[in-house]
Amino acid sequence: MISGSEGEEPNLQGLNVTVYDLNGTVVAYGLPNSTGHVKLRLPEGVYTASVNYGYRVVGRREINVTGSGFFTVNTWVYNLTVECIDLKGRLLADHVVYLYDQMIFYSLNNFTVVTNQTGRLVGWNKTQADGRTVFRGLWNGTYLVRVVGGKVIGEELIDVQKSEEFVITCNKTDMVLRFVTTSNNLLAGDPIPNVMVHVYDSEGNTVFKEYTNESGYVVRKGMYAGEYSIFAEWEGVEIWSGIIDVSGDEVIIECPVYRLTIRALDPSGNPIPNADVTIIRMIRRYRRYIREVISTYKTDEFGYVSLLLPQGRYEVHCAYGIYTGLVVLDLNYNSNVEVPCSINAGMWFSTFFVPLPLLVLIFILERRKLKKPLEMRRYRTMLNKLENLYENGLVEYRLYRKLREEYESKLMELGGREMR
Repeated sequence: MISGSEGEEPNLQGLNVTVYDLNGTVVAYGLPNSTGHVKLRLPEGVYTASVNYGYRVVGRREINVTGSGFFTVNTWVYNLTVECIDLKGRLLADHVVYLYDQMIFYSLNNFTVVTNQTGRLVGWNKTQADGRTVFRGLWNGTYLVRVVGGKVIGEELIDVQKSEEFVITCNKTDMVLRFVTTSNNLLAGDPIPNVMVHVYDSEGNTVFKEYTNESGYVVRKGMYAGEYSIFAEWEGVEIWSGIIDVSGDEVIIECPVYRLTIRALDPSGNPIPNADVTIIRMIRRYRRYIREVISTYKTDEFGYVSLLLPQGRYEVHCAYGIYTGLVVLDLNYNSNVEVPCSINAGMWFSTFFVPLPLLVLIFILERRKLKKPLEMRRYRTMLNKLENLYENGLVEYRLYRKLREEYESKLMELGGREMR
């Protein structure tokens, strides 16, 4: 009878039983029935019963035949439990595990183990929530275990000679990136939030893109270990690009970003609280600079504003009421800058030149008001002289009448006399 070892039932399909005498000569041969029994006739003696699967010996026993009897030959059939974990030791569920038989048999005594290629596929299973999967009814021999999660993340050769549990560490882990400013000392710089991080694989394909959090971190679980290309953009400027090796450890990326501390001062050197501070980036294009407004801030009660900026040239504008100030600087390290403010030239213009047209208009209107009485007086004087000349007979009536109507008409226009 053919039986499995360790309580495992063998697959009887394809098995045969060969009996050898002490000289190694085949004396009997048979195929098991559906219950695993083989009925053979043998003379008394000592024999070796071999159970074969093709050219593979999967069971063997020495038997002593002294009469009719029942002999059980245990086959070498086992269970293999595969547990998949990542580089951090965490269980990997829902990953496909392939099992390949690496044994190639040319005859009963001539076989080889393939190590440079995959052998015959035995089967595949998917890992459960505990990261495990079980392959049952395996013959003894060497197998290739291959774990796939999108792509091959783990391979191991294992020699199965008993039922056992096998742990395979797969090439998966977490990508932990932290973006910080350049530090002037041995300590880590300040975290940089809201950095747009582009991640590419070794073939240039986009893996993902994501913003850093308030602590400057980008964390992505379940990444394949290996090299990735990183492109980091912040405030519209590339602040870092390069290749990193992801192995599960935190990768700190130091970027050419610096802290700029600004203090607004009035003409007396006193701090200006609640002043408007505008930051303008100056980008060189050929022979000229292009000015780009980045953002506007408010100074605190002590006249300070502190912010992070990429390396480059900047204009810092401060404004508060009648005060304005401007400083141009090249930011190549953490810097403190004071912006002295003075009275805005525009205020002088507004004070002295804006009212000028109004003053001219007032002068013209006042001059017209003064001119009107003078005109009226002049015409009255001329009219009185005309009356005297006419009464003394020095002016003809026709000329007198014409001039009087003309003078009275002018006086009527000026509002100084009614027609008679």
